[in-house]
Amino acid sequence: MDPKVQQELRQLLDDYLRMYATRDDRLTASFSEDFSGFTGGGDFLVKERAAWVEITRQDFAQVKDPLRLELKDVALQSLSDTIAVATSFFVIHLPLEDQVLSRTVARLVLIFRRESEGWKIAHSSISLPDGMVRESEVFPLQELALRNRFLEKLVEERTCQLSAAMANLKLTNEKLAQEIAMHERAEAALSQSESHYRLLTENASDVVWRADRDYCITYISPADERLRGYAAHEVVGLHVFDLLAEEGIAKVRDAVVLRQEAERQGVRTGTHTFEALHRCKDGRSLWGEVSSTPERDPHGAIIGYHGISRDITQRKEYERERLKMEKLESLGALAGGIAHDFNNILTAIMGNITFARMFLPAEHDALKPLDQAEKASLRAAELARQLLTFARGGKPVKKAISLQQLVHETASLVLGGSNVKGHLDIPDSVHAVEADEGQMIQVLHNVILNATQAMPGGGDLLIGAQNVNLERENALELPAGGYVRLDFTDRGCGISCADLTRIFDPYFTTKASGNGLGLTSAHSIITRHGGHIGVRSTQGIGSTFTIHLPSLGRTLEKEPADAAAPVPGRLPGDRILVMDDEQMIRDMTVEMLGGLGYQVETCESGEEATARYEEARLSGAPFSAVILDLTIPGGMGGKEAAERILAVDPQACLIVSSGYFHDPIMADYSRYGFRGAIEKPYTLDRFLRLLGSVLASKAVAPPPKG
Repeated sequence: MDPKVQQELRQLLDDYLRMYATRDDRLTASFSEDFSGFTGGGDFLVKERAAWVEITRQDFAQVKDPLRLELKDVALQSLSDTIAVATSFFVIHLPLEDQVLSRTVARLVLIFRRESEGWKIAHSSISLPDGMVRESEVFPLQELALRNRFLEKLVEERTCQLSAAMANLKLTNEKLAQEIAMHERAEAALSQSESHYRLLTENASDVVWRADRDYCITYISPADERLRGYAAHEVVGLHVFDLLAEEGIAKVRDAVVLRQEAERQGVRTGTHTFEALHRCKDGRSLWGEVSSTPERDPHGAIIGYHGISRDITQRKEYERERLKMEKLESLGALAGGIAHDFNNILTAIMGNITFARMFLPAEHDALKPLDQAEKASLRAAELARQLLTFARGGKPVKKAISLQQLVHETASLVLGGSNVKGHLDIPDSVHAVEADEGQMIQVLHNVILNATQAMPGGGDLLIGAQNVNLERENALELPAGGYVRLDFTDRGCGISCADLTRIFDPYFTTKASGNGLGLTSAHSIITRHGGHIGVRSTQGIGSTFTIHLPSLGRTLEKEPADAAAPVPGRLPGDRILVMDDEQMIRDMTVEMLGGLGYQVETCESGEEATARYEEARLSGAPFSAVILDLTIPGGMGGKEAAERILAVDPQACLIVSSGYFHDPIMADYSRYGFRGAIEKPYTLDRFLRLLGSVLASKAVAPPPKG
């Protein structure tokens, strides 16, 4: 049946029942002209609509209050395109007191016919159980009510008699039960004790054991076979030392010495708990937490021991991993500090190299060594970047990046000195992505390192990239749109099917020296970037890791080379204030900018920078620009100094500089009131281009301050 037709017919049925319940015949407008139906309690067939309405009104008048109808089931069936039938059962609850007929079941049949105006009710029939209604819809049945009350009284009297008999029988049964219980109590107590002991020992996940005074096993529960692989008959009779590794034996000996010393001094020892390394049947080792309690004779002498051994291998692994993570965090903090200081030193080195090159003619022999020194400094800067990436975690600080350049640099770093050769196929047409550069380096590093470890004997690593579009319904369950796909294919040992399902799980590793966190962190980072990382592998042939990252839909324009000539934004003579905690950077900046005609002043803290700026402003010779180091150990840094300067001069021209290139302020500097940002280490050319650009745009419009 068409759902729309079914809905229309069901609405007519519901309206009919509502009419019946509310004692209202207004539904008759939905009757056919030749409507027929049974009425008068279901006894009369009326073939005219007006007559049916008249008789039904008389029935309705007998019970004027609304009825409650409880619909039980409904069946709708189409007999043809124009004829349909509905059958339903419902319970009628009459609002009457002192009446037998207060609740009964009725059956309703409606026949529908499709007419020009739509579906109409052509016939209706409501039938009640035979014998309950004769003259009208409600029959008092007073006589039956009186008979019912008489029967209820008889039932009540008989019930009292039965209750008395049952009480006597209950007393008899209780006495009999007490006599039986007296005979069974001793046996039941013994059986219960044995059952509880068996339940606790044989089904417990911990190993329950007993040993004699010489530490030989006399009983061990089935849990030992599940944990270590030994059946009970293989263990009973063995000395406990036969079941422990050397480290565990030493722990037991220490515990025995302490107990014996205490016993000699008259101190009765109780339960002693220690950790011991156990040997398994298959050669594995597992850590167990052993609780040992002495058993004593009536005189207090030890005659044996009993206790529980619990597998704590996973807990020990977690403790080791936690300790390792704490060490990594400490190492990360150290690496971050080293990288920051390293970047400051490199800034001074690279700046002075560039500064020195400005005084040499184009054909001077010293230019080539200076170029080589600058390239070496840039490679050292990349090392510092790697250290900062290692030291950092958390929410991505995104910017537009080129995967082509990033993959090339990371592959060169990881594969350098290894016996694996990288083959890169990343066209210039591959789009840029919006990502955290440091975290992407971490992902690439982990994936490439994983590939090299899969080829200990050397081999080829193929790295390719392409632009792809994903449809709305895709196997990766990513939103539809453009993505950059990266493939890393090695020719290594491959990954088993069982390991493939766990390859991204925390702490899962197939390498003896691995920590199981590299691919897990890669998966987490890619997911946070709205992408997907997956793997395909065949044992003995190799593996392919595939990464999808949302595309920006365009490529990045290549930045001009640092060797390009600086473009000053304003005439020399501008006053520049430089705040940096490193003396060498302050000295270098004075030399370089002073040599180009700028008036330069320096300071080493945010407090001093804000004071100098206010003095210059009030004197009528304000600073054209202020360069603020973001991080000042033990003092006010660039962020707070910028807030104070902008509070007195919203038009202040501020530039932020830092060796922590991952800091959110560096990626979103304008939000904090800065007009530009430069990462350490930087070349003189980059520094001058930024300074010139900022000074040139100073008069155009003030930056938005978040």
